[in-house]
Amino acid sequence: MKEKLLFRLEEFIYAPLEVVFEYVDDDEKIKLWNEYFIENIYENDVKVNAVGTKFRSVQRFEKKTIEVDVIITEYDPPHRIEMESTSKEGKSFTRYFLYREPDGTRIVLESSIIPSNLYYRVITKLFGGLGKFVYKDQIDKLKNFLENRMLDE
Repeated sequence: MKEKLLFRLEEFIYAPLEVVFEYVDDDEKIKLWNEYFIENIYENDVKVNAVGTKFRSVQRFEKKTIEVDVIITEYDPPHRIEMESTSKEGKSFTRYFLYREPDGTRIVLESSIIPSNLYYRVITKLFGGLGKFVYKDQIDKLKNFLENRMLDE
């Protein structure tokens, strides 16, 4: 089956590229704006963000805790992070692209999937784009957090 784009979000943040990247890349800083993120558990308890790094991402949505095994497939700081995970639903891809602009940073988030079977292909076609609303809310929180932080400095 082919990779299917679930959604693509784009947002402009009035903050320097390096700062935005830190808050997308550093687990402790992610906790400051992402209400779903609990932790990433790294192989051998060593956090190294590089291509090939594997970790288990733990997130909580309401009362449900979700754990997903993730591998970093592309890592080009401060411009790009790509991750891949596999679950019963299929192979998922999350991509962050950051671009320097005169007054701040443009961040683009893409989420896509290769469904594992026909059932998940149908489910993806019907409901796959709903995750966009959760991610949009979190990107808005990142934007608000960083822009308020920039005003305070």
